[in-house]
Amino acid sequence: MKFSIKAIALSALAASVVVAAPIEKRDAAADARIAACFAGLLLTGKWPGSCQAAVAVNMGLIKSIAINQMTMDFTLSNPWAPTTASSNVVATMLSIPGVILPIDTICQHIIIVDNGVQIGNIDTPWSSAKVSGSTLTTSFPAPALNVYSSSHAAFSSFVSALSTTASHPLNLQGTVDVQLDLGIFGRMTIPGIGFAATIPFSGLNNFNKMQYTYQIDSSFDTPGSITLTSAINLNLSLGPGNNYVLSATAQDLSQKATTDFLTQLSTTDTPLYLAGYNATSTNPALNAGLAALKSTLVIPSSAGNLPLSQPPYKNWSLKTLPTTNTDLIVEITATFQSPNWGYPIEMVNAAADGYDNFAQVSIGVDDADALRLFQFQNDLTFTASGTGTATVTFKCAIQPTPFTIGQKPAWQDVVNFANQNKYVTVNFNWIVDVIINTDGVNHYIDWGNVATGQSNVKVAVDSNFASIMNAFPSL
Repeated sequence: MKFSIKAIALSALAASVVVAAPIEKRDAAADARIAACFAGLLLTGKWPGSCQAAVAVNMGLIKSIAINQMTMDFTLSNPWAPTTASSNVVATMLSIPGVILPIDTICQHIIIVDNGVQIGNIDTPWSSAKVSGSTLTTSFPAPALNVYSSSHAAFSSFVSALSTTASHPLNLQGTVDVQLDLGIFGRMTIPGIGFAATIPFSGLNNFNKMQYTYQIDSSFDTPGSITLTSAINLNLSLGPGNNYVLSATAQDLSQKATTDFLTQLSTTDTPLYLAGYNATSTNPALNAGLAALKSTLVIPSSAGNLPLSQPPYKNWSLKTLPTTNTDLIVEITATFQSPNWGYPIEMVNAAADGYDNFAQVSIGVDDADALRLFQFQNDLTFTASGTGTATVTFKCAIQPTPFTIGQKPAWQDVVNFANQNKYVTVNFNWIVDVIINTDGVNHYIDWGNVATGQSNVKVAVDSNFASIMNAFPSL
């Protein structure tokens, strides 16, 4: 069997780094010249050519750099120009006693070097900066990392290193342009302040902490095969964005390995060995690097009973209508949310064909607990984002056939409970037809309250709920 993680697109690579080590050391005399230049600038507003030359060298004014959070987005149309962004860049500058440099805006011109090869460059736009003592803090939005055409292979090696190791050093070199507020002397721009640093990027380390989270469903839609759709937690600090991915694994039922695998799943934790291959990613800038990835994912024997990220619904209420006594239709309102770790969800059919979907009364009275408070119809549709909610009002049938006089005592117990508590507790027997993450695949998932890890669900009722007793025929 061949397994792959289709969802590995590396839409974001995070760098969590420590303070960079200096590449070039400066002597005390050079530092003194730079300190004198900035002291003179603040006193006179003048910046002679000798000062420009003094700050142009590596490790002159800027002694070290730390990029404490960085993302790279590879989902754009040009695979060799991913965008980069950081919300926290910290530069340690030369300490000048009694002087805090009034830098408030900077832009950066960065060349990225890996294993001695220049991979590409980043030119950031002007961004605000703050200086405290000798520490400058800034950020930059989403400029492109322009990978040089001659360095595609080197970039793939960089991606491979990030994919398979816990940390990978990368050299950054270039210049920074700064703008200073000099008070009575106005504003000044100083271009070309040199820097060079080695940045340790956190790598994916072959997803060595990957965990199986939830078995969403299993499907036999493709003749002769079974497809398991699962949620997997990559368990990484990928920052901003979600660390969960959806994985669809199709297996050929004619193969003995498949039947052995399915049999083993019901009794013991089962490892899957995942490996990149020559089509792991459709992005040519990533594919060669990701092909080196190798990992292991253990599917627990309890996969079918693992908890969802959150319940798929909440805040239920029932309203009787003027016509309820004749057509037995009531109005239900509930709030729905994605239980699938931040992935959007779309309700296709709340009364999927071939399934008996209903809410059964559960109030602790034997005869009443055999009743159905309502049955789902194909009258509920909604779309909820991965992090949002959708509050929907829809129609349900109390039961498909008219009330009989024999049901009246049990329904009176339900009404008495509702009058006292303003709600009725129910258990859901409910298989829904939903689409997850706009993948166009119909997933049939158990949304019963037991399967979703909930106790009895409270359905609020209004003061008119007792009128339902008028639906019963007279004696």
